[in-house]
Amino acid sequence: MKFQLFVPPQGYMAQRWADGESLPLMGVVYLGTVLRDAGHQVDLVPADVLQYRKSDIFQRIRSFQPRVLGVTTCTENRFDSFEVARIAKQVDPGIVTVLGGPHVSLSDTDTLEHIPEVDILVFGEGEVTIRELLTAINSGSGLGKVRGIAFRDPLDPGNIRITPPRPPIPDLDVLPIPDRSLLPLDRYRFSIRTRDGQNRKVANMITSRGCPFNCYFCSTPRNWGRKTRGHSPRRVADEIEDAIVNYNARYIWFFDDTFNYSKKRVHAIMDHIIERKFDIKFTCEFRIDLVDEPLLEKMRKAGLELGSFGVEAGNARIRREVVGKDFDIELVYRFIRWSRKFDFIPGAFMIFSNYQETWTHSRETLQVIRKMKDLNPLVDISTAILHVYPGTPLEQIAKDIGVIPQGFSWARRSDMKKTYQLPAAQGHVPLFKDRLSWFNIAELVMEWSETSGKKTLTLSKLWQTIRSTNSLRSLHLNLIFFLAMIKSRVSALFRGRKQGSHD
Repeated sequence: MKFQLFVPPQGYMAQRWADGESLPLMGVVYLGTVLRDAGHQVDLVPADVLQYRKSDIFQRIRSFQPRVLGVTTCTENRFDSFEVARIAKQVDPGIVTVLGGPHVSLSDTDTLEHIPEVDILVFGEGEVTIRELLTAINSGSGLGKVRGIAFRDPLDPGNIRITPPRPPIPDLDVLPIPDRSLLPLDRYRFSIRTRDGQNRKVANMITSRGCPFNCYFCSTPRNWGRKTRGHSPRRVADEIEDAIVNYNARYIWFFDDTFNYSKKRVHAIMDHIIERKFDIKFTCEFRIDLVDEPLLEKMRKAGLELGSFGVEAGNARIRREVVGKDFDIELVYRFIRWSRKFDFIPGAFMIFSNYQETWTHSRETLQVIRKMKDLNPLVDISTAILHVYPGTPLEQIAKDIGVIPQGFSWARRSDMKKTYQLPAAQGHVPLFKDRLSWFNIAELVMEWSETSGKKTLTLSKLWQTIRSTNSLRSLHLNLIFFLAMIKSRVSALFRGRKQGSHD
C-alpha cells in the first residue's frame, strides 16, 4: 500500500527551533522504517522543516496519491494535524486518514466527535498497530480486530468504537534501527558547539520507553506505559554507530524520559561507547535519585556533555505531594557538585505556577535556582509556566478549579479562547494558574530571566506573541507580561544607578 506520513507544519513547538534548525521526530522514522520493511511504499513528509503551506501539502498528497495518510499529533500542534487530514479529504475523500501521537492517545472520543475528516486514531506505540491496520484496510477484513485504535462504526458513524489496548512491545530490539534516510536529511542542520571548540552535528535517538514515576503534569505513563523498557546496550551502541557512519553524527541527544532508569544498563552502554572508541559527546535526562559518582565518572569518560534533570518546584511539599517528585533538594545540590567534579554541564527544569503554589513557595524556587548557579555557574536552567495536557492528573485539577471550563473540547479552536495560552511561544496548550496572579507569574519569569542572563522574553518576542493573539485572554496575558517587563527593566536601571553612585 501507499502510506504517507506527515509531521504537521508547526512541528512540535512554535519557537523551539526558531533559528531554522531542527531534529527529526524519531517516532515517525520508526513507523516509516517498519512499514517499508513490510513492503509498503512510504512517503515521510516533515512539513515543518520543509516549511510547507496548505497548497504545498495539497500538491504533495495529490502527487503521491496515498491509500492511507497518517499525521503525528501532539497537543501543541493538534489543529495543524487536523488541517492536514482535511486537506487529504479535499484531495480525495477516499483517502483513509489516521492520527497518532500523544495527543490523540489521550483524547480519543473528543477528537473523532469533532473532526469528521479523521477516520482512525492509533494509540501509544504504533509500530505493530500500524502494520495490522494497513493489512486490515487492504484486505477489507474490518478494523474491530486491530488492537489499540479508535474509529467510527461504518454502519453507524455516530458510534465510536475503541478496541482493546495493545500491550507494550516487551523487547524493543525487535524493532529495526530507524532509517533516517527516509527524511530529507539536508533540511536537518542541527549542530552543537561543544566546550572543546568543535561544532558537532547532532543525531537524536530514543533508547527506552515508559516511565514508572508519577509527575502530575506528564502523559508519558499513559502513552508508553509504566514499565520502562529499553533497547539492549549493544543495540543502543549499534544505533550510535549507524548515526556516526551514515549520517556523520558526532553528538547524540538521547530523548529518553529517564535515561538512567537502570544504572546497570547505562554502565553497559557507556562501556560499548568507550570500547568502540566513538568520538562523540551526548546529552541525556537523569532521575537524580538514581545516579551515583561511579556512573557519572564513566558517563563523562564516554562523552557526557549535558545532563538534565527535573526539579520543578523549590518548596519540598509542592515538589513531593503535588508534582510527584519525591526526593530531597539536597540531591539536586549534590548532582550540581558532581557536575563540577566530573566536568559536565548540568541542566535543571523548573516550573512556575504549580497547583497550590503560593508567592512564598515560588520564591523558594528562585532561591534554588540561585543556589544552583552559585554551585556551578555553567548550570543550564530552563523554566516554564505550567501547561495542562489531556489525560493527566493535572487536567482533572484544572477542570475542578475552573482553569479549563466545563464542556471543554480539545478539538474546538473556539474553546481555547476560554483559556489562557501563549500560542506563538508554546503552541495551543492551556496555561495553569491557581494561587498566583498572572502578574506574579510574569514577575517570576522576568526575575528568572535576569538571574539566568538569558533574557528569554524580549520586546521583539513579545511583539510576535501579541501579533499572534487569538483571544482577549491572550491579549490580556501579553499585556501583563509587557508591564512586568517594563517594571523589571526600570528596577534594573535604578539598581544600576544606585550601584554606580556607591562606586
